[in-house]
Amino acid sequence: MKREQGYTLIETLVAITLILILSAAGLYGWQTWQQQQRLWQTASQVRDYLIFLRNDANWHNQDHKLSVLRDHAHWCLVSSAQSSEQCTANDPFILLPAWPDITLKEITPALGFYGLRSTAWGGHIALENPAGEWVVTVSAWGRIRLCQRTGDAACQ
Repeated sequence: MKREQGYTLIETLVAITLILILSAAGLYGWQTWQQQQRLWQTASQVRDYLIFLRNDANWHNQDHKLSVLRDHAHWCLVSSAQSSEQCTANDPFILLPAWPDITLKEITPALGFYGLRSTAWGGHIALENPAGEWVVTVSAWGRIRLCQRTGDAACQ
């Protein structure tokens, strides 16, 4: 009696199909995870930038009002202490986001920090990409916090 060894063509095709399906699902999950991490990193970068401006305003007793510069698909945050009309990466008073796929959804007009007793004009900055939305909130006393907006839930 002759024994066959190995796999049939159908068994091999079924195994390859399963591997492809699992790989596609893993790739989609990986891309979603990357988008979530990029959004969180950019929100943290904005928070750290605002903390820097708050501390600098308090230390030097000067105002830092925020404005947004946009060119085509890119944006940057600029402090009033810097009179630049361009988004440059080497200036501590200009924030260029690390990931260009993050969009600045909204910003409170006149958001800024004032040197007197570390006060601020309260408001928020909303950032989004296909993975979701994060909001950086500034209180009137200069407290800065991050909040992830999910569905209809508002960040308080």
